[in-house]
Amino acid sequence: QRTDDADIVAELLGVSPPAGATSQAVRALRLLAEQASKGIDYKSLGLGWEHPTARTEYRSGKHSSITNARSKSRSKSSRATLMALLKSEPADSLEDLIVSSFVKEVGLQHDSGPGALAKFGPVLAALEGELFLPLRALVEGQSATHTTFNGKPVPPDLVATCVEQIVSHVLQGDFSEWRYSNSVGARQLEGLSQAQKDHWAEPTRSEHSGGIVVHEDAPGELGLFWATKIGGPSHGFDIEGQCLLPLLANARHKVVLVSDPAWPHHPSGRAHFRLLWTSSTPSEPVLWLESVNADFAARVDSRPWKRMVIHHVVAKAEAMKVKLSLDTYMNIDLEHVVKDRGGKGTIAVASDRLVLRPSNGVVEASDYLSGEHDWVQVEEEVTGPLRRCIYTPTGE
Repeated sequence: QRTDDADIVAELLGVSPPAGATSQAVRALRLLAEQASKGIDYKSLGLGWEHPTARTEYRSGKHSSITNARSKSRSKSSRATLMALLKSEPADSLEDLIVSSFVKEVGLQHDSGPGALAKFGPVLAALEGELFLPLRALVEGQSATHTTFNGKPVPPDLVATCVEQIVSHVLQGDFSEWRYSNSVGARQLEGLSQAQKDHWAEPTRSEHSGGIVVHEDAPGELGLFWATKIGGPSHGFDIEGQCLLPLLANARHKVVLVSDPAWPHHPSGRAHFRLLWTSSTPSEPVLWLESVNADFAARVDSRPWKRMVIHHVVAKAEAMKVKLSLDTYMNIDLEHVVKDRGGKGTIAVASDRLVLRPSNGVVEASDYLSGEHDWVQVEEEVTGPLRRCIYTPTGE
């Protein structure tokens, strides 16, 4: 792979990597050069609905946000900077060069703030996860996140702190661990046993017919940054960016992804997945699944996905010994899944109020939990009655 990476670096930058550079450094340099060459200048363009809606549009580099004169000028400058640095730096300092260049490209300072925490390994992981543009959007496009979809104010200082925490933990390599261990996230999970917490945090995956895999992203959870671009465009990192913050920052919030071999480019299905609490006495934990959405660009038959996802979350609920809440339109599919799994547990339709403990992402965003779409949620709230289909595992 090193030869291929080195050849692509030479093609993109007109300069070959130093002969003594490690394969990881050459790999990171290739990814940085590729992603910087197809950049969007969020500093001047801001965030908004004019940006791409599918991940493959970013990769192609042909979208108007990328071919815009300001974005092209910035990408050209990025390539020139990499070329100059590559010519002047020895092989043994290439990793440091990549770290400092990546930090600068996403809008940070290398010697202060989140940039000062950056390490080569996490930067390589971020590049493998294509986080160049998501991080740049979050850092440079914050002014667009200071109002909700309905025009209500979102505190800029809280957004800045949240983004700084997210980016810091990506760059120092403990993003996933931080999501579950920070004080606000720990409060969201308070009341679970340690075994239940471990089950919840686990990036569980299940395999299904036709080679389809249902998974809660992967270790490290860097796929969360792209998850809302599946079946978007709202809640994306550069469209309504404030709506992505709760997914990135909250311990209670995950996604269930669907990877279908018919679309090998990236996961093509996504459903929001939360761990919430009932307002009853005593309060009970409940797994909350939202709709399964397909990527706009993916040419796949998504019809089998719903039951596969339900199989996955039913297994998760059984492992955790907690209830599962689905939209009532999934009732028949849930009945089939429970029957396929041996008929254990009970299914009922109920109208429950749910407790939303404070969000570590400043806002909460869901068309299912509230009619507001997204709203500031720094205090504990209780939802209105929500009519849902509830699965209770045997022994829960």
